[in-house]
Amino acid sequence: MIRIDETLIRHLETLAALELTAEQRKSIEKDMHEILGYMELLNEVDVSSVEPMYTPIEDAVDLREDIVRESDCVSLIRSNFPKERSGHIVVPGIHA
Repeated sequence: MIRIDETLIRHLETLAALELTAEQRKSIEKDMHEILGYMELLNEVDVSSVEPMYTPIEDAVDLREDIVRESDCVSLIRSNFPKERSGHIVVPGIHA
């Protein structure tokens, strides 16, 4: 099992470009121990009689035919715009 200690937490902190407090590091270390403990518990489950599942969907998915269709609901779509000008959506600027 992987060794979870302050060195690992600090390494992960650096990789994630975070600045954690000592309290946050201890909390993360505790959480990671609990998560890995749960994974170890799952490793103890006997699944030898369970057939592997590659996908939860057993039947093939019936896809609709890809057909280009004309749409006349432009005015309905435009009615949902919060603001409109000359047929275009008006949104607040993102530049400071």
